[in-house]
Amino acid sequence: MRAPCAPPIVVVVGPFDFDNDNDKDNESAMCFRRAMPPRSASPVHFLLGLASRYPERIIRGLVMAVAGTLLTFVVPNTARWIIDEVIPHRDLDRLRSVVLFTLGAMLLRQFLYTLRTLANNEFHLRMTFDLRARLHEKVQLLPIQWFDHQSTGDTITRMSDDVPATQRAILDAVDQCVPAILQIVITIVIMHSIHGMLTLVAFLPLPFIAFGAWGFGRWIFPRELKAREAAGGLASVLSDNVAGIRQIKSFTMEAAKQRVFEASSARYKEMQTSLQRAWSIYGPAMGFVGDVGVLLVMGCGALWCIAGELTVGELGQFLLLMGLLFDPLARMNALATSFVGSAAAAQRVIDVLEMEGAEDLDAGHDLEEVRGEIRFVGVGFHHVPERPTVTGLDLAVEPGQTVALVGATGAGKSTTFQLLTRFYEPDEGEILLDGRPIRDLSKKSLRDAIAYVTQESYLFNESIRDNLKAGKTDATDEELWDALDAACAREFVERLDGQLGANVGERGGRLSGGEKQRIAIARAFLKDAPILLLDEATSAVDAKSEELIKRAIDRLRENRTCLVIAHRLSTVRDADRIYVMQEGRIIGQGSHSDLMATNATYAELARLSLSGGAALDSVSSSSG
Repeated sequence: MRAPCAPPIVVVVGPFDFDNDNDKDNESAMCFRRAMPPRSASPVHFLLGLASRYPERIIRGLVMAVAGTLLTFVVPNTARWIIDEVIPHRDLDRLRSVVLFTLGAMLLRQFLYTLRTLANNEFHLRMTFDLRARLHEKVQLLPIQWFDHQSTGDTITRMSDDVPATQRAILDAVDQCVPAILQIVITIVIMHSIHGMLTLVAFLPLPFIAFGAWGFGRWIFPRELKAREAAGGLASVLSDNVAGIRQIKSFTMEAAKQRVFEASSARYKEMQTSLQRAWSIYGPAMGFVGDVGVLLVMGCGALWCIAGELTVGELGQFLLLMGLLFDPLARMNALATSFVGSAAAAQRVIDVLEMEGAEDLDAGHDLEEVRGEIRFVGVGFHHVPERPTVTGLDLAVEPGQTVALVGATGAGKSTTFQLLTRFYEPDEGEILLDGRPIRDLSKKSLRDAIAYVTQESYLFNESIRDNLKAGKTDATDEELWDALDAACAREFVERLDGQLGANVGERGGRLSGGEKQRIAIARAFLKDAPILLLDEATSAVDAKSEELIKRAIDRLRENRTCLVIAHRLSTVRDADRIYVMQEGRIIGQGSHSDLMATNATYAELARLSLSGGAALDSVSSSSG
């Protein structure tokens, strides 16, 4: 019988986080959103706040745990009866009765344990679902700036690993900690009733164990947090390498990326080694203290038996009770490991849940009828404070017009689109839609009024049907085929195995570049928004795909206000007005013929495009 540690941090985590058996998953998630604990001063408070939301499950789990704990004490009492009463009197009838009674108690205890395990496993999954749903909701509402500085792999690690680890502490608190405390209390009472002085001897190691656990918990927490951060960094590198495998192969970067991965993996190994080394010292040290306590009880108990103060049966019962005393302490030692890890995981979840600046998509006025008049008035924006992305931006788009933005890479064209959609908020100036500042409009209604087709359209790893329905969730198959017709995409979709049900693969990897763009355009047709933003969709496709895409875009632009980031001269010539951008500023505007005559930068861009030497954005920003 060993006596590991009794971590004091774990014993304070009492309530458990149960959900209602009859709740639907989505109802559970909604309940979770409404009842999230307020800003937490520490991971402990956060965990307690979560646990307080599930009183029915807590009571149910505690009842089964308490019943199972009480049944544990049948065996030590049975041992005393057999040694002190049954054996000396050779009472076989009583022996049979005691054995059958003990057997029934053992079966009932194991049955309760089975029910408890099943209930706890179901609860853990429900609780993880709730918190993961809340975390995912929060991540989706965080501003774009957060994603500019946050790696995908680390975000995934927080959801896939940190959320279950956070919940584990709550589950263990009710399933292990509370019953363990009850078992310790009952054991002490029974031990004291047998022999008070021997009980004091049994308690001699406990202050050392408690103090060691307290100090170790404070020492190990930052190491556990660093280990989890290292795990997030490793996941980030792995995610980046898998997502960029085509680029890695095309540039023969396999060896270089392997070195980066091994360096990140070595960092994780170093953190885990430090963590495990600490546990490997702490566990045996506390175990030795417990072993000394058992030896003291055996020695002192033997002396009192010789002196006639104890019976042999009482000493046997006492030694079995020592096991019942140290067993929960051993479980609480395991809880210390679980809790420290859960606290570190909870801290990483809290960091996201309490992140400031989450978007409220419904805040502001809703758009009703959109004419499509757009004005940028003295707009300035900085990704980095000392380096403006756009400065003093003034442009105007009349309803139904097509306006093109041209300029070198980095001139601020894409940022202009992202400011209009309120992915970013301008640092200065004003953006107006139909004469109303867009900062006063709800982001949801604003973005519902805009169809945005990017240069490399993102498709989800779902069916073509599901990807199209992002434009209109209640669209019928007939409407989907009409949109594919308009986007010149019906022919290739009909050839696919499964047609609308065909999966496009991760990032649309099972389709060609031109096919992905036409699916994205069909999605924009379904959305039927009055404002269209086109980050030129023909810049990286072959001539045949370019013609099909251009034909689809011409249809899409009809009766809509359209802003185009133009990479090709053919697109620019069709625009009602062209703005030439350079280093975040407008340096020229007008029709194609006007700019050819008055703007040297634009004339150079057009000349190179006509000669086949370059697209419109490939000239250095110093041209002209």
